[in-house]
This record gives sequence, C-alpha cells and structure tokens, in this order.
Amino acid sequence: MILDCTLRDGGYYVNWDFEPNTVRKYLTAVTIAKIDVIEIGFRFLPVKKFLGAFAYSTDEYLNLINLPSSIPIAVMVNAAELLDFQDGVDAAVNQLFTEKRRSPVDIVRVAINIQKVGQCREIIFMLDSLGYRVFLNLMQVDTVDFNELERISNLISSWGVVEVLYLADSFGSMDPGSIKNTVQVVTKGWSGYLGIHAHDNKGLAILNTLAAYETGVKYLDSTIYGMGRGAGNARTEYLLTEFVQRNTGEYFPDAIFPLIMHDFHFLQQKHQWGPNIYYYLSATYGIHPTYIQEMISDERYGDDQILSAINFLKSSKGPSFSFKNMLRAGSGVEGSSRGTWSAKGTFSGRTVLILGSGSSTKKYIDTLQLFVEKNKPFVLCLNINQSVPEGMVDAYVSCHEMRILIESDYYRKISKPVILPLARVPKVTRKIIKCVEILDYGLQIKDGHFEVLSKGCVLFSPLALGYAISVATIGGANEILLAGVDGYDSTDKRQIEMVELFQRYAKLESHVRISAITPTTVPVEQDSVFRRI
Repeated sequence: MILDCTLRDGGYYVNWDFEPNTVRKYLTAVTIAKIDVIEIGFRFLPVKKFLGAFAYSTDEYLNLINLPSSIPIAVMVNAAELLDFQDGVDAAVNQLFTEKRRSPVDIVRVAINIQKVGQCREIIFMLDSLGYRVFLNLMQVDTVDFNELERISNLISSWGVVEVLYLADSFGSMDPGSIKNTVQVVTKGWSGYLGIHAHDNKGLAILNTLAAYETGVKYLDSTIYGMGRGAGNARTEYLLTEFVQRNTGEYFPDAIFPLIMHDFHFLQQKHQWGPNIYYYLSATYGIHPTYIQEMISDERYGDDQILSAINFLKSSKGPSFSFKNMLRAGSGVEGSSRGTWSAKGTFSGRTVLILGSGSSTKKYIDTLQLFVEKNKPFVLCLNINQSVPEGMVDAYVSCHEMRILIESDYYRKISKPVILPLARVPKVTRKIIKCVEILDYGLQIKDGHFEVLSKGCVLFSPLALGYAISVATIGGANEILLAGVDGYDSTDKRQIEMVELFQRYAKLESHVRISAITPTTVPVEQDSVFRRI
C-alpha cells in the first residue's frame, strides 16, 4: 500500500500553497498511477500567518477540488498541537473534525514523538469515535531503546483502535539493517499493519523503504520527486518502478513522469530539497534537519558557516534542544515585554544604522564602512552577519530563537553585546550564549500591536527588524537608517509582513524618520549611502 504524501510533506517548502494547476495534474497523475492512499495535507489549528490550503485541508476546500473517488484520502495532525490547545483536546479535535460520514477524509494520521505516545490516547479514541480510520505516526523512532520500543508497541496494541502503526525515521539516520531490527522489535508487541516513513538524509530512503517492505511492513510513504521536509523522502516514481519490476502491484509510474519533468523539477530547482552533505551530516550526528533547511535557505550562510554550525550542534547534541519551543518562538509565542535592560536614551540624538542580511549589505560593504567611519552612527547588526566586519558593529540584535541557536557558535567569537529578549530563549540556549554580553530588551508578541517601552516592546510579529527599530526608537535616535533591508516581491508574504511593520510604526507618536541608504522595496524613504560619504 503506497501512501503518497507530497502535498503534506512537500508543503513545508511552499507553505502548503501549491499552484491549483499543479494540484489538478498531481491528482490526475496519482490516480492513473494507482497510488493506494493520498495524504492530502495537514489539518493544523489556526495560526496567525498565511498558510496555504493544504496546511488546513478543510472539508469545505477538499469538496471544491476533484478528489479521486477511488482512493482513500488522509490528513495528518500533530498531536502536540492538539495537546497544547488552550481549551483542551476535546475542543481541538471537535474544531478540526466532524463525523466521517460528512467528510471527504477517510484516514487521520496522528503524528507524535515516540517518547510522548501515551499522551495521544484521547485524540486517537475521539477520532475513532467520529468514524475515521486512525493511523499513528511515531516520530524519532530510533531515539528509544528496543525494550522501550517493545513496551510502546504493546501499549498501542492494547488500545485496539489504531489501524496502522507508522515508524518515522525523522532524522534520516537509519539504514536497512536498523530498519529491519526495529520492525522485528515492534512486531513483538504489535500484530497489526505497519507503515514506514523514510527520510533521505543519507540517500537511503528507497533502500530503507524496500527493506521495511521485505520485513513485512505494508504501508510505504513516498512523495513525488522526493519533495519533503529537509532532505525529502522516498521518491514515489522510484518506488512504483521498483514494484513494477518485481511484478508486485498494478502500478503505472509512467503517469507521474510528465509531472516530475515540468512542475516538480521546477519546484526542486527553486527550493533545493534532496540529500546533500549537510543533511548527511545532520543524520549522522542526530541534528534536527530543520536546522539545516533553515541555513540552506538563508543566503547569509556559506559552506563554511553551515559546516561550522553543524560542528557546533554536533558537539552540543542538537536533538536535546527544545525544538518544540523553538518552533513556537518562531510562530509567535508571547514572551514578555519587560526585560532587564532599559534602552531608553542609549542613542540620544544619534543616527542609528540598522544592517540587514540582504545581498546589498555585502555588495556595498566597503562604502558602508566609509559611511560609518565618517558619520559615526550607532550600528545595529540584525543577527550575526559574516559579511559585516565586527569592527563596524556596536551591537548585534536578535529575537528569533531559531536564528540564535543556529548562530550560537559565532557568539563565542564576538566581543560586542547582543540585544535579545531572554524571556523568549529557553534555558538550554541561554547556556550556549552565556559567553557574550546580553542586553535583555523584552519582546512580547500580540496580534495587531506595535508598542515601544523602556525595557521591551510589544509587536505583532517576531521580526528582528521591528525589534531593532523599537530599540532605536526608545533609545532616542534622531533618525534610523537601513542598509541591507532589500525587501521582497510585492506578493511575497515576507514583504506583506514588512509593509505592515512600517505602517504600524508610522502610527506611533514616538516614531522617527526611517530611510534606506541601499536599494529596497520596503515602504520607507529612499536615500543613498553614496550621497552621505
């Protein structure tokens, strides 16, 4: 039973906002190819940012598209999200699901970290009572010993409602031998159907999937062209071809090839998923692949910087960091608007130059250095930018936990202070950055807000730029200059967020004049660094 989860796992690269024409061609292709199950997307609880249709996969939307009637449709839920819902698990499930007889969805796959599996029992029983087929996806299955794995398998079996128990190689660190050993241990306590979700960090996704099949695993995950989080997954077209060669099943992989050559080849060229040395090392050292994905997608990081970060995370035992808290920080966990450091009056009467990470910083760095030498502004650098010599920086500014964690190794090499909101940084990360002087200026995230206070700010989004502008404003800057804040295309969600940032800032009574001295598309006055040197 091949379960294609392209629109769900591949959605990480496009915010689950696939082009409608690509979706139509995808559904036609997988139907002709005789895929056994389509996992159409996630079913997230609402978040305060734009996500595409397949992040929510609502019944109303699914009824609008031409879903094949011959193939079961699945959605995935993150158990942790439901367990953390402020109104309780019952309310979370009822908000997301109606009775199966009123929904085009047949299967709900519940994803849970294997070490917390006991907590999702209520979710599974509620979904079963609503009439759905329930699959359970055990993430990071290789992080528990075999005795614990057997105990967990027995526990799930005792519930009597899980149809398929999925084993997810979340870090892509397993090989065919460890896959077979794991399956053999699980089957000591579990006699139902098994599934495998393999990641391709080491280029072993297909081999691991086939090894699982040969050991008795029935449900096999795959995605078109391997499109999926981090290094991606077992490729659907490869898996179908393997089974055709083995005379197993009546699959027709040729139906998928045109879709790959056009739509998905273009997507892969743009988003660059797939195995590489970075993902291989992350799998080898047990580092969560999202760290790698974030660094690869950020033009500030070259090969040396990424390898340095991997080496640091390796020695710091990457998985031990609170990945859940990191993601929550990135999506808007509230934090506190009261830090321990007051920025009030810090820049009184001075120009503050904020250096962003856009390509124009690197392009004009020599001229920017001349400007700093001549005009003596107070320079705030957004995050740690290797293109910017430390000598021209007065302080670094960071407020995103992912960025702080990735750049932790660089903190050891700087002598300038870092302005950041400690309340949004877990204790384990604070230990990493204790070697540098921290100026704790608070940050609280609250929808629709932009408020600047003495020891912190209240913002609608955890943008480092907004945080830095808040510091400069309360610090008494007479003007704020931007360099390397290049902006994005007008339809890019990041540009929309920046436009909102400046619109809200302009409404503050305390706002000061902001100009960009390198090219930008954001809505501020445009000046030129060449005029000012």
